[in-house]
Amino acid sequence: MAFFDERSPSRAANGGLGHSRLARPVVLVVDDDADIAASIADVLRAGGYDVAVAADGRQAVAVAERASLGLVLLDWRLPDELAGGVLVRQLRELRGPALPVVVLSADPVALAEARAAQVSDYLPKPFEIADLLHLVDEFYVG
Repeated sequence: MAFFDERSPSRAANGGLGHSRLARPVVLVVDDDADIAASIADVLRAGGYDVAVAADGRQAVAVAERASLGLVLLDWRLPDELAGGVLVRQLRELRGPALPVVVLSADPVALAEARAAQVSDYLPKPFEIADLLHLVDEFYVG
């Protein structure tokens, strides 16, 4: 993950609050902890992103089937069988192999599993809001 001192042009143009274009792909937040998912979504919306939230793999696939995705922020450990690497493969089958998927997890074992699934990056929980926004700026396809 690249960290930089200067804000990207899209963030700077919007007072440092993110992308300001209309009708762009959404950031999909997939986390079974409703409070964490809502907090991440709130931060991203305040940053100017369009956000969708899914509590499990089935909901994530349903969102991917109807929405254009620019980035997936994925909690690796979800409560159903459609989780982890299986979910990454299914999302990329739906939206293409270039879909950026970033894993958000407190589980150190998840890092090795995520690497094997060829995710785009990994952000360990807990994380700083600034780190999340930098990462989303880096990987957002919109």
